[in-house]
Amino acid sequence: MLAAWATCCIFFGVSISLFGVDQGWITFVGKSKQDTLEANPDKESEQDNAPTEDLESEIKAQITDMLLQTDVAKSCLESPDEWKRIPFFWSKDNSSKSSAFIPGTLHGPGKLSVEPIVFLNRDRKQFIVILHIGKRLCGHSGIVHGGVLATLFDDITARPAFWNLPRNIAFTASLKINYRRPVLADQVLVCKTQLAKLEGRKGSITAQLEDIKGNLLSDAEVLYVSPSNEKMLPDAASMIKLIESVYPGNF
Repeated sequence: MLAAWATCCIFFGVSISLFGVDQGWITFVGKSKQDTLEANPDKESEQDNAPTEDLESEIKAQITDMLLQTDVAKSCLESPDEWKRIPFFWSKDNSSKSSAFIPGTLHGPGKLSVEPIVFLNRDRKQFIVILHIGKRLCGHSGIVHGGVLATLFDDITARPAFWNLPRNIAFTASLKINYRRPVLADQVLVCKTQLAKLEGRKGSITAQLEDIKGNLLSDAEVLYVSPSNEKMLPDAASMIKLIESVYPGNF
């Protein structure tokens, strides 16, 4: 009789406890991974991010090396009297770089994972940009979004415009693109751009986007205008000189 009564009490107690847990009246005390993370977030962050950062750095180094190993990059590097390497990202400080669309928003793993390689011709009218576009900038699956290509054309063609227009500064006035072939993501691309015509404050720039085999993928014609109002945009001549001084070598 006593045994049966004890069994009933235990069953009743367990039932009440389970009901209390379900209703939130009772909570079990114990340290979960989330508790530990909240108590010491830096430790968890270091453990999880360290190998990821190492892997990311390794991938970036491999992609950069892949860009430099292309035939066009080797040709430019072997012709220092004709071509000079300059940085792709140009800003006075990291804060302005992070707020800019391409170096801030489009730069990162799966996007523009590494800084593109840029070569400036001694005539300062021709530029070659070698870049890698990842799989996070697609429209259709595996195909780079056309808007991304338009943005890159707009940015890349600004170089011959800035180097040749008055006060080395300009706005995009018009941009025309011909999409010749789908541009597959996760590949190395070469963009060649040059000053086609210069008339006072106006500069016409052309550009061609190719794969490493030389197949034409798309091309663009862009019109730039240098503002007459000097208060609208400051003179960028000093910035041009600074950009050309980053890497060794002179024409």
